[in-house]
Amino acid sequence: MAILDIITAPHPILEMAARDVEPDELGPELEAHMRDMAETMYAAPGVGLAAPQVSDPRRIVVIDSSPKEERGNRLFLMVNPRIVERSDDTIPWYETCLSVPEIEVKVIRARKIKVEWVSPLDGAPQSAWFEDYESVIVQHELDHLQGTVLLDRASRMKRARYLRTLKKKVRVTA
Repeated sequence: MAILDIITAPHPILEMAARDVEPDELGPELEAHMRDMAETMYAAPGVGLAAPQVSDPRRIVVIDSSPKEERGNRLFLMVNPRIVERSDDTIPWYETCLSVPEIEVKVIRARKIKVEWVSPLDGAPQSAWFEDYESVIVQHELDHLQGTVLLDRASRMKRARYLRTLKKKVRVTA
């Protein structure tokens, strides 16, 4: 297992829509890469990670909402995930992001979603309903696959303040 570098905003790859994983890309190598992504997510620590966050332009997501001492119990390795149903009722959540450290943004999400994806090993179709916290995690990670980062959901003032702070840090370290 390897810990991968997590890219932080602003970065061009985070602004791009991810491409579908092709059938010939499925197999043990892809599954191993996704397990490296999961290891990276755990080390960060986080509960979700999308491939663009580790410089991979494909539609790949790993999530695990398990408590730290039970991690791995709710690990999902999703290839080409898509929301196919969503509830009308919503849930407000204060979200954070590994690619936008030190910022928290209130986001309104669907309370319940149904997601379809394929297995990284053999492309077997998968689907599951996610509710509340897990629903928020999946929607956040799928945002990354569309080129949307948490900073894009922040108010103009919060976004500007974050970017100013980031510029100051870059000047200090340069």
